[in-house]
Amino acid sequence: MADIKIEFIEIKPNQLAHTNKKKTKEAQEIEKHTSGFHIIALDETGQSFTSVDFSERIKRTLENFPNIAFIIGGADGLDPVLIQKANLVLSLSAMTLPHHFAKVILIEQIYRAFSILKNHPYHRE
Repeated sequence: MADIKIEFIEIKPNQLAHTNKKKTKEAQEIEKHTSGFHIIALDETGQSFTSVDFSERIKRTLENFPNIAFIIGGADGLDPVLIQKANLVLSLSAMTLPHHFAKVILIEQIYRAFSILKNHPYHRE
């Protein structure tokens, strides 16, 4: 399995008064950075995985797509159109998480997924 490169691109919140316009504008900005990527949008209504199942999903995805973009929404969540366009909607928890916590949890789960795939002892069952 090739080396993994993780890059974070943070879209600064748009200060429009109306939440729907703000989310639409943020979605347009996100789409500029994710063209050609396999999109995994994080949302509490998405699909949940065990760590082992998540690692298998990552493995299968990387067999077909060299680039994966994980999208974490801001305080108002993601634009519904962006969620609809995603290849997968992923839930880290049924609870709403601050996006900074979601980022830390996601990073840990990506690390764990690759540890599982490489049979590294980090993940124990």
